[in-house]
Amino acid sequence: MSELDRYEALAALAERELALVSGEQLPTLEQLDALLTERDALVAALPEVPPAAAAPALARATALQERTTAELARRAAEVRRSIGDVGLGRRVAQGYGTTGAAAGGRDWSG
Repeated sequence: MSELDRYEALAALAERELALVSGEQLPTLEQLDALLTERDALVAALPEVPPAAAAPALARATALQERTTAELARRAAEVRRSIGDVGLGRRVAQGYGTTGAAAGGRDWSG
């Protein structure tokens, strides 16, 4: 693999990451770990200073990574909303469950 091929591979990996986190189903930890392992290996093989010819691939990888970050933030907000909805549902259910004598109310059952 040539030096420039490694930068193209990094951009291709960023495309796969975006596709994975943008899918209907959330990625598994194993899928994410595999991508991170592959990325770490690619980055470790890159020189400290990239050649000028790598600029387009690096720009594409950067743009894709920004989109991936935005998608992950959107999904995290979605999960937080869902957790909040569950918490609200529990509080409402607990509120219904604590009416009556046990909750300090009056027992009218006889």
